Amino acid sequence: MIPVLNASLMKAADDITQKEIGLHQEVLMERAAMAAYQVLEDAIDVTEASVLIICGPGNNGGDGVALARILSERDCYPDVVVLGDKDKYSEGLKHQIDLLNKIYPEVKVMKELPDAVYDVVVDALFGISLNRRIEGAFSDAVAYMNNAHELGAFVLSLDIASGVDASTGQAGDVTVQADRTVAFASFKVGHLLFPGAMYSGEVTLKDIGIPSAVMERGADIHIFHDAEIALPPRSPYTNKGSYGKILVVAGSKGMAGAAVLCAEAAMRSGSGMVRIYTDESNRQIVQTALPEAIVSTYDKKIDKEALQKAIDWCDAIAIGPGLSDSDPARDILKYVIANSDVPVVIDADALNIISSDANMLADASADIIITPHLGEMARLTGIGVDEISKHLISTARDFSKSYGVITVLKDARTITASPKGDVIINTNGNNGMATAGSGDVLTGMIASIRGRSTDSFMAAALGCALHGRAGDEACAELGADHMLAGDIIKHIR
Repeated sequence: MIPVLNASLMKAADDITQKEIGLHQEVLMERAAMAAYQVLEDAIDVTEASVLIICGPGNNGGDGVALARILSERDCYPDVVVLGDKDKYSEGLKHQIDLLNKIYPEVKVMKELPDAVYDVVVDALFGISLNRRIEGAFSDAVAYMNNAHELGAFVLSLDIASGVDASTGQAGDVTVQADRTVAFASFKVGHLLFPGAMYSGEVTLKDIGIPSAVMERGADIHIFHDAEIALPPRSPYTNKGSYGKILVVAGSKGMAGAAVLCAEAAMRSGSGMVRIYTDESNRQIVQTALPEAIVSTYDKKIDKEALQKAIDWCDAIAIGPGLSDSDPARDILKYVIANSDVPVVIDADALNIISSDANMLADASADIIITPHLGEMARLTGIGVDEISKHLISTARDFSKSYGVITVLKDARTITASPKGDVIINTNGNNGMATAGSGDVLTGMIASIRGRSTDSFMAAALGCALHGRAGDEACAELGADHMLAGDIIKHIR
């Protein structure tokens, strides 16, 4: 997996690399500048472009000045603006300005923004070090870059778009809109979470010499490599019982579709057998839609003995889609949580029932995975949706630690958190998946993967990644406006 760092962990990794390993700042800065040049060269023909590099007073500015020297070596002579109090320049920036002045004195190093229009503007203002509001000349510089972007200039940000908080992805009132960002050494949280992801443009990760083992020290947030996003392998010598038996408890009267979507997603994710436990009124619809599924039903009063037999039969349970907030639904949910010793994936109406008494989660003996969207999380925690959206990771972590569950907090970037505090961010998926039933599909997929003996944390995160990838393939085929939840199921691979 790929570690994702916040600002403090990235600074610590940089310090360890310099002090313990002996790879000095000048070398790291040189490699960062070369990485930026490679990204720039890949995006445009630098030999034909006019380039302006806008530098702040810190080491991000030093990276920008070093980039100016590398461009000059290739007969592309950029203009450079260095902002801020000269007395507060970092040593790395001072060193790079001195080198540039000695080797390429013809390169303009200015203190004020020019009036000219450029093909390329490089944002080297702050990097991950920004911890205050952007004001004064720096605010003017951001406005200049955004105006250049609107006029068609290519804007490249070094490490992170200025104005984006590297640790949260939140953006200030003044933030650079980059076409592309070159991430040095590691992805930062701010590259991946919105709105930072939107301001970052396309993000390209570049190695600058900081060892991966150093970046893993303390790293508790990760993303998947593309090759890791795959269903568990199947063996040649197996039968239908080898791939997990899934119990789907879903669908009240008039909500058979939720049960069908959840169950079919479990089947398409490799489960050998799926049993749907649903309201009696749904029997014919469900059996017609999914003849491969086993169907058990309840009426106004649940048969606890029959429900217990279904629980004993299965390897994992998905509960909640279309379940309603009725008295039978409440009874079923409480019974499942209290009497299951297999993993339980809880979504939708079941989460709304739990919001009135979240302690039932803490009392469960089984592994619990919850899959709330922001509104459901607000009901579970009493925290407002806006506040949750600004603190996705900490909200998911805190809930997982408090109740001992795996939390899948669904948003444009879905967060999977464990009770230990480990987090996996899902980076695929698209806005075409914002459609009714998409969450029901995810619940079935997670239950299916968990039923195939994958541990709960990894099953939840992998289910999100496979769900997002299937959604991306459906979007590529149909377009975001035309997608249905069933189209996601058709593209599960």
